[in-house]
Amino acid sequence: MIVDDLKAYKKFTTSYYVNEGFRITAAVMIPVLLSSYLGHLAMGITFVLGALCTSSVDTPGPIHHRRNAMRITILLIFLGAIIVGFTVRVPWLMAIELALSAFTFSMIGVYGLRASSIGAAALLLLVLNIDDNYTTKEIFINAGLVGAGGIWYFLWSVLLNRLRPYKLAQQAIGDSILSLAKYTRIKASLYNKNVDYEKAYKTLLEEQVHIHTKQNLVREVLFKTRSIVKETTHTGRVLLMTFLDSVDLFERIMTSQQDYKALHDCFDDDMLHRFQVIILQIASELENIGIALQEGTKSVPNDDLTQALEGLKTHFSEYRHQHLNETNIEGFISLRHILDSIVDIRNRLLTMHRYTRYDKNLNIEKDATLDYNQFVSHTEISTRQFFTNINFHSNIFRHSLRVSLAMLAGFFLAKAIAVGHGYWILLTILVILKPAYSLTKQRNFQRLAGTVIGAVIGATTLYFLRDRTVILVVLMIIGMLGAYSLLRLQYFIAVIFMTFYILLAFYFLKHNDFQRVIQDRVIDTAIGSVIAFAFVMLIPPKWEHEQIKKLLTNCIKANAVYFNAVAQVFTGKDFNSSQYKFFRKESFVALSNLSDAFQRMLSEPRSKQKNSMQIYQLTVSNHILASHIATLASYVFSFGQKHVSMDFLPLIDDSISHFDNTIAILDGNSVSTQDMTQIQKSKYIVRNKVEELLSQRVQELKAGSFDTDTRHQLSQLKTITDQFEYVHKISIDMEKIAGKFNTA
Repeated sequence: MIVDDLKAYKKFTTSYYVNEGFRITAAVMIPVLLSSYLGHLAMGITFVLGALCTSSVDTPGPIHHRRNAMRITILLIFLGAIIVGFTVRVPWLMAIELALSAFTFSMIGVYGLRASSIGAAALLLLVLNIDDNYTTKEIFINAGLVGAGGIWYFLWSVLLNRLRPYKLAQQAIGDSILSLAKYTRIKASLYNKNVDYEKAYKTLLEEQVHIHTKQNLVREVLFKTRSIVKETTHTGRVLLMTFLDSVDLFERIMTSQQDYKALHDCFDDDMLHRFQVIILQIASELENIGIALQEGTKSVPNDDLTQALEGLKTHFSEYRHQHLNETNIEGFISLRHILDSIVDIRNRLLTMHRYTRYDKNLNIEKDATLDYNQFVSHTEISTRQFFTNINFHSNIFRHSLRVSLAMLAGFFLAKAIAVGHGYWILLTILVILKPAYSLTKQRNFQRLAGTVIGAVIGATTLYFLRDRTVILVVLMIIGMLGAYSLLRLQYFIAVIFMTFYILLAFYFLKHNDFQRVIQDRVIDTAIGSVIAFAFVMLIPPKWEHEQIKKLLTNCIKANAVYFNAVAQVFTGKDFNSSQYKFFRKESFVALSNLSDAFQRMLSEPRSKQKNSMQIYQLTVSNHILASHIATLASYVFSFGQKHVSMDFLPLIDDSISHFDNTIAILDGNSVSTQDMTQIQKSKYIVRNKVEELLSQRVQELKAGSFDTDTRHQLSQLKTITDQFEYVHKISIDMEKIAGKFNTA
């Protein structure tokens, strides 16, 4: 238990989330403490406002993307500070600027998440200056300080990156491997006898979304960084190979997809428990590798895993010798291949352990056939893209209009009731409103509850500590560090920390009026929450059921292409490694997008969860399908070449035909009917070969022959055939479910 707690602590403290928290906290507190010491605290706070706005766009990604985003943000907040300084004097002009800015800076989200964060930073600066009333000279001084703060953060961030150029890549890869460890632990739960399969698969889907999100981040960081994919630094090559091997490892872990209910029927709990223990040890090894990568330290293989694996091999061999018969032979074949997968995964883990040492003797050669550029997304920046989204069919347009009108309502309400900190209402609206209903709903609760809890903790702290300045400053730094470390990870807890440190800051700034500050903070947050949620209902987003069909068809198309790329190898066609890896990535990304959309759908009003059962069934089917395709792909590299046959072609063609039919049904088109009699005859050509080998194997067992050539042939051919038939069955089931989808 202590070991698990220590690992959990290390996972967090060595992550790029904490690294980001330290970077922002230092960038804020150094100027604040220095300006306070020099007696210019007010100027220091304006200065760090620019730093905070700039830091919000410095999210993980390629360094040149981060630099460009920060440059644009510095320019926008400098100009924005000047414009708002003049317009704030005329309320109706300020209202127009607020509405137009909210709409425009929300609309630039069409260019991606980083563009969206730039818009949010510009709006943040506008909102935080909306209650100020400066003279002309003060306006330019204020803008200059804000711009200088942005430049200070820019230089600070660039300096840290120069000092540790590979740190973000190491942490991102480590984080993705830690998610892979969690996925492996969930897979291990399927070996429990009384496991809830529906719950387990749902949890697998959720974790798979996290894995793909983190792998996409790593692709962005690695494949768009010249020093890693173009130049020849040893560290860069090691990191590249570590990530590529981790993706292959993820596919290998997916290949353990089996009929778990049948396994539980064939074997006693002790046998499957032994497999489960080994899989959990693999997850633990993955955690050690992930933490070592994040820390920048060396990981060491655990000898216990090797010993346990040797023990499992021996036990399996003895158990098979005692219990193998004609009734459970298929179960033993499945379990044998799981064991082979575990052995292969262990060997891959040993290689990844070596990567963490950055051993100069490692023979690392990049695959010259891989075009890394095709593995990352590219955002087109054009005015046409912006203007084509200005219609009610566009979700980003609805969101932008919603933000604009909600901010306008918050502005007028703040003026009407003359609250002390009206910008808190607008700030609440800004951070709560998101394009998706589910995230807005979640943020609304988290923001309100976190503010109340943070206010209580802050008030209690100040009641007992009063004027102990040093302790309060330390607590404020801790609160800031917690807020910015958890902001992208645990928003609810981050809001608690944020409210806590903001209240401590106001205690120093406005000591005599502190109780009113607490009161205003809670009340204004509540008002902002109500306004935000009201406008979500007034201008609703596009519900997930309106757009999930496209994600379903994209996922099925991607899986069909992925399947075809793998399956055709078994008919004698050449294997193209680069093409295969691209199709695999497209399949996994499409599955992640679908799973993520389904999870968002479950948070929407029940009246909007149309066809939820069919969507869930298709989502799970696609997940299982991808696992079987990955399993089939693993046989290409082992014994697939021994069993090349055109007899697989009818199954391949019919499976793809069912995928096409499923897509056509989802699109509302008619489908072609197949000659099922002919398909069944073609299907049984392969199955008959397996049955013949199975019959021979049964006779050998009766004669006492265990390790024969027939055993190896049967094990290999049956395993390949089973995967083709699993895929074929899933393709038929998906077509049936799609039919129910349209009639539900």
